[in-house]
Amino acid sequence: RRLARVLKQAHAQRQLDRGVLAWRSPRIHAWPDWLDALLRSAHGQEGTPTRINRYHSALLWERCLRRELGDDAVTLGNLVRLARDTWQRLADWDVGIRDVARHARSADHKLFAAAAGRYLGQLERNNWVDDAGLAGCVAALLRDGRIGVQGRVTFAGFDRDRPSVLRLRECLSGLGCEVADAPEAGRESAVTVQVFETGEAELRAAGAWARGRLESDPGVRLAIVAGGLERDAEHSARLVREGLMPGYRVSREVPAEALNVSYGRRLSHYPLVAVALLWLRWLARGLRAVDVGQLLRSPLVGIAPVAGRARLELRLRSMPDRDWLPAMVTAALRGKEESPDAADWLHRVAGLSKARRTLPSSATPAAWAIMFDDILRAAGWPGEGSLDSADFQLVNRWRDLLNDLARMDLVSPRMSLDAALQQLESMAADAVFQPEAELTRVHLLGPLEAAGLDFDGLWVTGLTASQWPPHPNPSALVARRLQEQAGMPDATPADTVAHARRMLRSLVGGAPEVVCSFPLYADDAEQTQSELLDLLAPQAAGPPLPDPGWFAAGLVNSPAVQEAADRVPGVVGEERLAGGAGTLQNQLVDPFAAFAGGRLAIRTLDPQAQGLPALLRGNLVHDALYRLYFDLPSRSEIRAWTDVPARIERAVDLAFARHEQHADEVLRRLLAMERRRVAGLLGEFLQIDGSRDAFVVDGIERKLEFLEAGLRIELRIDRIDRLPDGRIVIIDYKTGTEKKFLDRHGEPRDIQLVAYACAVEEPVAALALANIDSRVVGFHGAGTGFSDEDDWPAQLEAWADTVRGACLAIAHGDVSINGHQSVEAARPLNLVSRFTELCNAG
Repeated sequence: RRLARVLKQAHAQRQLDRGVLAWRSPRIHAWPDWLDALLRSAHGQEGTPTRINRYHSALLWERCLRRELGDDAVTLGNLVRLARDTWQRLADWDVGIRDVARHARSADHKLFAAAAGRYLGQLERNNWVDDAGLAGCVAALLRDGRIGVQGRVTFAGFDRDRPSVLRLRECLSGLGCEVADAPEAGRESAVTVQVFETGEAELRAAGAWARGRLESDPGVRLAIVAGGLERDAEHSARLVREGLMPGYRVSREVPAEALNVSYGRRLSHYPLVAVALLWLRWLARGLRAVDVGQLLRSPLVGIAPVAGRARLELRLRSMPDRDWLPAMVTAALRGKEESPDAADWLHRVAGLSKARRTLPSSATPAAWAIMFDDILRAAGWPGEGSLDSADFQLVNRWRDLLNDLARMDLVSPRMSLDAALQQLESMAADAVFQPEAELTRVHLLGPLEAAGLDFDGLWVTGLTASQWPPHPNPSALVARRLQEQAGMPDATPADTVAHARRMLRSLVGGAPEVVCSFPLYADDAEQTQSELLDLLAPQAAGPPLPDPGWFAAGLVNSPAVQEAADRVPGVVGEERLAGGAGTLQNQLVDPFAAFAGGRLAIRTLDPQAQGLPALLRGNLVHDALYRLYFDLPSRSEIRAWTDVPARIERAVDLAFARHEQHADEVLRRLLAMERRRVAGLLGEFLQIDGSRDAFVVDGIERKLEFLEAGLRIELRIDRIDRLPDGRIVIIDYKTGTEKKFLDRHGEPRDIQLVAYACAVEEPVAALALANIDSRVVGFHGAGTGFSDEDDWPAQLEAWADTVRGACLAIAHGDVSINGHQSVEAARPLNLVSRFTELCNAG
C-alpha cells in the first residue's frame, strides 16, 4: 500500500511538472485490494464465494486449533498468527493440504495438518474465501469468464516469484491483457561504505547525513533502511532524530513530518485506543487500581484539565489494591474532591455502572459494536480537544475496527459481552497502524518496505555478516522437505542468500547515491561486514561520515552556549520546607532532590503495589502502636499488664477498621492474615520494650518545628521516652527491612533522628530505631543503653553540625546533582534534573 501511494504521488507530480491541472486518477492498487475489487465485481453471480476478512479467518483458526488441542489451551494468539502465515505461504506456492499431511512427521506438523483440514472444510462448506485463497479464486473466475480485465496490467514491487501470482498473470495474458513488470530504475548508483563503532553511532550518523542533504537541497527524498524495526522502531527512530534534529528533545516545535517511520505500532499500543479498551473492559470486570489510575489521569475521558482527578488518584493509591468495580470507585471517592473535572469523571463512571446493569447477556456482534460506541461517547472519549491529523486517522481506524467487529456475525451470529470484548481486544492487538504523513522527506524503513521505492539518497544500515543475509524464516508447521520440493521461501540456505542478494541489489538501485554501513560491535560482540557488500562494487569515498554524538554532549564545549547567571535564590525570611527530615537527608545525598522535594514540593509517586502495599502495612503497624501506647505507660506499667492480648486486639481493631470497609473477598483475606501478623509483632515488641531500663512514654506522634538557617521544617516524632534522670530517648519505628542507625564507621546512616534531636529543646540521652517486622524485632541506636556514654555528647554535637550544614546549604540555594547516583535512583526526577542528558554530555 505504501508503494501504491508513492506511485500515485509520483504520477501526480509528473502531471504538475508538465503543467497539467487536472487528470484522470491512475488505477494503482495494492495487490490484495486489487484482488478484492475483482472479486466484488462478480458479486451476485451464482456460486461466487463470500469473502471473509483476516479477523473472520483468525477466529476460525482459533476454533480449529482449539478442537485439536482441547480445552486445556489457554491462549492461542501466537499460534493462530503462525498458522495463518503458514496457510498464506502454502497458498502462494500452490501446496495442497494433502501434501502437508502426507509429509507431516513431528507433532506440530500433524497438529497443523489436522487443524488446516478442519479450516479448509469450513471454507468449502460455507463457500467462503479468505486472504490466502483470494488469488486462486480470482484466477478461477477469470478462466470461467465471470470477471474480466482489459488493457495493460503492470506489476511492481514483488520480491519473489510466487506461483499464485504467476498463475494469475498467465490467466490475464490468456484473456488478451498486456502483462508487464514495472521497469527497473537502471541507474548507476554511487555506493560508499561507512564503518562505525556501534549501531547507535551508525543511526545517529545516518540522521546527520540526511540533515546535511536537506540543508543543501530541501526538495530531496531520502530513506534510511534499518533492520529490526518490528521489534523496537521507536528506539531506532530516536537515534536517527538525534542526528537529524539535534536538540529535538528540548525543542518546543518539532515538525511531525520530519521523519516518517515505516513500521507502525499495534493498534492496542496507542494510548487513544488503549484507554478506549480499558474503559470498555470495565463493563465486564473490575479493574485493578493501576488501571483505574490510568483512566483518572487520561485526558481522553471526561473534561479537561485533570488536576482534580490526579488528586483522586493519590487517594486511590493510599487504599489497598483490589478489583474495583465502577460502583465501588464512586462510593470510595465521591465527595473527596470538589473540582469540576473530578465530579464530571465520577458522573461518567456512575453512568458506566448503570450501563453494566442494563447490558444483555448476549447480542449480535453488530449490536455490541453499536453499544461500545455509545458507551465511549458517553465517557467523552476521545476527549475535548481538537484532534490533529494522526489522532483523527487513529479514531477513524478505531471505528473501522468496530465495523469489523460488526461483520463478525458471518462466523459468530451471537456473542456474550466477554466474548465480544475479547474479540475486539484481539483485533486491536493484531492490527498494525501508522498515520499517513505525505510531506515527509526522510523515511526510516525496513528492507522489505523500501523495495521498489525510488529516492534521491539512500542509507542502508546494519550490513554485518550476522544480519545480511537476514536470518531464514521457514515455516515451523510444515515439513522442511516439502518446503524444499515446493521451492518455498527460506527452505534452503541457498534460497535465503539468493533472496538477500536480490533485495540488496533492489535497494541499491533505488537511489543514485547510496551509503552502506555496519557497526564494529553489537551488544559487545565483534562484527564483520557482510560478504554481500562485495556484490555492490563500492566506490572510494571521501572522509568518513562522523557520528554527531548526543546533542547534550555537543553543548559542553560549544562557544554558542554560555552559562546564565540564573542561580536558585537563597532563603528569605523563614521559608517552610516540605518533606521533613527526609529533605535534609537528600541534601547530603543529592542536593537537587532536596531542592525539588523540599523547596518546590515536588512529590514522586510510588508504584501501585499488588495486594497490601508496603506503605499500608507499615501504616497499620504505626497506627496499632499509636493505639497501644496512647495512655503513655511506663515500663513498670507495661510489665504489669495482665490483659495484653485484649489490649493488642483493641489496638489492631482500631488500626484496621477503615481499611476493611470496602474490601472485597480477596482483600478481606489479606487483611485477616495481616491482622494476625501485626498482633504477633505487637506482642513480641511489648516483651522487648518491657525488658529495657526504666522509662516513661512521654509522647507519641509528637509534632514540632525545627528552625535553622532561615528554614522552617515540620517534623513528627514517632515516640519519645523519658528516663528517670529527665533526659529523653527519641525512637523512630521502622516496619520494613531491618535498619541500623549507625554504619560500620559509627556514623548515622540517616540523619532523621539527629534532626529530631536538634529540634527538641531538651537533653537527649539516646537515639534509636525500633525495627518491627516479621524478620526482626528490636532496637538499634546510640547513646544511653546503646553505646559509650562518655563519647555520646561529642558525637551528638558533631552529627548536629552535619544537620545544620545541610540546612545552610539549602538556604544558600545549593541544587547540585549527584552524578554518581544510578539511573534508577535519578529516574523519578529525570524530567526536571535532565540527569540522562547530563550523563550523555559526559
